[in-house]
Amino acid sequence: MKEKIVVAILLIIILICSSVLYLIVISLPNKDKKVEPQSEFDDGISPLTTQALFFEINRIRRKGIIEHMYHAGWDVFDVSPRNGGVYPIIKELPIILDGIRLGIGWDEKPNFRWEINIQNSSQSVCTFKSKIVYSTWDTDYVNQEIFTPVEEEQLKSEVTLTFFVKKKEFLSQKWIESESINLIYHFRTGQWIGDDYFNDTDGYGHFDGCDFEIWFDVKQTDYDGDGIPYWTEVHKLHTNPKIDDSKLDPDKDGIPTTWEWKWGYNHTNWDNHSYLDPDNDGLQNNEEYFMEKWLANPYYPDIFIEVDYTKKAPFKLFNKDLNGEEHIFWKESQQLLIERFNEHGITVHIDDGIMGEGGEFLPFETGSGMYQQEQGVISEYYSNHFSDERKGIFRYIVVAHGGGWCYPQDYKNWYDCMCVPSRLQFFNKQLGCALTPRTMRIGRAVSVMHELGHSCGFTGAYHGGVDKSVTYIEDPKDREDYKWWDYQSVMSYDYFRQRLLDYSDGTHGENDKDDWGNIDLTFFQRPSIYIEGVCPP
Repeated sequence: MKEKIVVAILLIIILICSSVLYLIVISLPNKDKKVEPQSEFDDGISPLTTQALFFEINRIRRKGIIEHMYHAGWDVFDVSPRNGGVYPIIKELPIILDGIRLGIGWDEKPNFRWEINIQNSSQSVCTFKSKIVYSTWDTDYVNQEIFTPVEEEQLKSEVTLTFFVKKKEFLSQKWIESESINLIYHFRTGQWIGDDYFNDTDGYGHFDGCDFEIWFDVKQTDYDGDGIPYWTEVHKLHTNPKIDDSKLDPDKDGIPTTWEWKWGYNHTNWDNHSYLDPDNDGLQNNEEYFMEKWLANPYYPDIFIEVDYTKKAPFKLFNKDLNGEEHIFWKESQQLLIERFNEHGITVHIDDGIMGEGGEFLPFETGSGMYQQEQGVISEYYSNHFSDERKGIFRYIVVAHGGGWCYPQDYKNWYDCMCVPSRLQFFNKQLGCALTPRTMRIGRAVSVMHELGHSCGFTGAYHGGVDKSVTYIEDPKDREDYKWWDYQSVMSYDYFRQRLLDYSDGTHGENDKDDWGNIDLTFFQRPSIYIEGVCPP
């Protein structure tokens, strides 16, 4: 019996020793097994800095200016946007009468303000109200930032932006809620969903509503300041959250990691950004990156315009061409143009000085035909006042005393230069007696839209009605020789005279053309040799 007990004890001792030995062996380093280094960083949302959220308002545009300008005041003659046909001389009376109609109230600006609610914890919401009441159609590039700390390690935050407009009610004015934008911001990825989201139809960070258009950005505190959240750098991009990736370009394609991450490109794969143009607006990705501060979007078409003016004309009593006119692209005219293109999913940006280079007053030149292309005056302005780094990105417009054309100049012979006339005789004759401040502003938008159309491919080769007029052809038999007469576009001089601020949509007869469906935003980059079939001089 004692022997059995001894044997059992020995077996137990052997088992215990074996187990201890096994634990010691498996704890020893295995030279054949690769040991993964432990990450320097944890799985936190914002371990390097205090967590907070920023909502940045870049620009706000109030819609409705077309209706407001065309129908301001006592609107007897409805001549816009289309009146349905070509007017013989006697039937032009409504156009003329509307041209001299003052339109009381045309210069009234809309009043609006905003309110932003940001969820800063699971239990609370922080509210911000605009400190000023905006009285404008367009705030331009305000870049106003709203900031609030949020609960540490908060995964997401609901953000709501609401617009309020001031409306008249009898003898009083009342603030009325207009429309709202609702977003959910995710702190791990730095992206948001809701009424705006990545790759939506109106562009990321751009909300195109019924009453308002707004460009904005949502960001969070970020240790290295490159705009890429900590969690995304560590777990998705495998970049260093302590190094600014807005200055790094690991794939050597000319575009830094931050921009590529924002717009869905792989920062480790080389992309030909000097060729890629996903929205087909003529601006390649490297140009979109260059214009980022002016809200360029690689997935939503943009038109950039720089505009300069010749100085005020002198006044000479017995000279019908020198009436002391100012040559200007009025703000209302700009907004009319911007809104019409907005209706068709295109953003027009106009630098009249707000981007730092446009808005120059150029020397005034006198003489018959001085501003025609062959005189070289506009070419000189183009060479000396339109920087080379902007050519191929911006179109250049000079509002001058005379002229009226879109032709190539000396930089690669591209169709990127336009001259828009601004003398009183032009408003009177070509724009149907547009002689009041209201109709002159409408006429300026019409004339710019016409020349801009040439830079978008609307030439005589595109449609026979471009730059043609049959207003004074009374005999219907003669009109049969002009198959373009029903081309209801601002590119036709008949509808130009009627101050039609629109291209055609192709629904006005067999000889009409769908301008909006055929618009080519890349046309302004094509050399004249391909357009005219001849070598440039």
